[in-house]
Amino acid sequence: MREPQLLMKRRHLDGMRKQAIPKGYSLRTYREGDERYWARIISRAFGTECSASVFAREIAEKEAFRPERVFFLTHKGEPVGTATAWTKPELGRLSGYVHMVAIVPEHTRKGLGKVLTWTVLSYFKKEGFGSAFLHTDEHRLAAIKTYLELGFEPVIREEDARRRWLEVFRALRRPELAHRYCGEE
Repeated sequence: MREPQLLMKRRHLDGMRKQAIPKGYSLRTYREGDERYWARIISRAFGTECSASVFAREIAEKEAFRPERVFFLTHKGEPVGTATAWTKPELGRLSGYVHMVAIVPEHTRKGLGKVLTWTVLSYFKKEGFGSAFLHTDEHRLAAIKTYLELGFEPVIREEDARRRWLEVFRALRRPELAHRYCGEE
């Protein structure tokens, strides 16, 4: 059975440093027909089978969906990354939710995840949100490192989350974070 994802929060949206889009890439929002690109990016980034119908069911048919909330990073006109500015009422009406950040494998390690996440956070700030949440998996160490750099912090509500975050901080070789968030020396 798969463990629940780890929760992270950025307490405020002030003081965010602009992230430059690398040369050769551009940013745009959803257009009719982008479902196939979204599905391809998600499938390749997460190693799961995904289709345009999943986009319809999980994104487009939901109340939180707005075309301007679904971002794509393109390379030579081809979408290679995506992230969505989402809302989840259970997280609070003034908190945004960074949803489905994904980059195809051959475009990773170029700072694109940071650009996409920053873009979503900037959207939230512009729309009057005060904070942001996201979920991630502990094996996504590069993504967690990016989220930490962007000001996200672990949300630890139970002992199991504490144990899992300790493992993450050990894998990242960040004992100061283990101490700060988990009380570990």
